[in-house]
Amino acid sequence: MSTPVEIHLMGRTFSIISNEDPAHVQAAAELVQSKVDELRQMGASVASDRLLALASLNLAGELLAGRETKIDGLGNLISSLDHVVLQAEGLAKAPLR
Repeated sequence: MSTPVEIHLMGRTFSIISNEDPAHVQAAAELVQSKVDELRQMGASVASDRLLALASLNLAGELLAGRETKIDGLGNLISSLDHVVLQAEGLAKAPLR
């Protein structure tokens, strides 16, 4: 069920209609605000719409990088498991003495 949630970004209040848990929506807004604050501390002095766009692009980049890392890590795990299986198969075929 859609629920209205009030969030605060850059000193403004927005009413968002969402099916998500309101606490999750608030946490997402706080994450965006923290990224905006980080950009401001770095000296970004652009219009608020551009600042929000920069924050969104930075967060999306971090999300994509995290997904790639998980995929690479999973690939390494699978490769290691394949190696262990090959070793076990070789041991199973070795003659007993």
